[in-house]
Amino acid sequence: MKRALIAVFLVPVAMIWACNSEPTPQQPKVFNLTLSPANETPPCALAGASATGTAKVTIPNDNQSVIVDVSYSGLSGQVTASHIHSGTSAAPGPVVLPFGAPLTSPFSKTVTAADYVAATGAPPDFASFVTALKAGGAGYVNLHTDACKPGEIRAEVQ
Repeated sequence: MKRALIAVFLVPVAMIWACNSEPTPQQPKVFNLTLSPANETPPCALAGASATGTAKVTIPNDNQSVIVDVSYSGLSGQVTASHIHSGTSAAPGPVVLPFGAPLTSPFSKTVTAADYVAATGAPPDFASFVTALKAGGAGYVNLHTDACKPGEIRAEVQ
């Protein structure tokens, strides 16, 4: 009788454990960013008075691409360049993932290993950069204008 009761209790416990131990599919890593002139290093004195923007950086679970959705307003002029830089908030870093035209708001870009620029001071390849980017604090998104050639608005990927 005791063995039967033990079996009655152990079977459901084993089934629950088996269900909970199955691997769950990885979710994409998503960063929601607010771009601001104050985040530029150094800030551009000629930035638009109401310059602002948002960026959503998504790294799918296969790590084979980075998807960036950007919206902005109030800049000093048209966006002349936009990209992801390698680096931290402490200083400007090299461009590693440039975004091609058009750059009118809003825009969405998908970049892959073929787009990666292995710049001096950056990780040696796309896979290494994506690993660092997913950890946070290893890159930033910014937008450039004629008035603010080094960058008008920026946000750290973290």
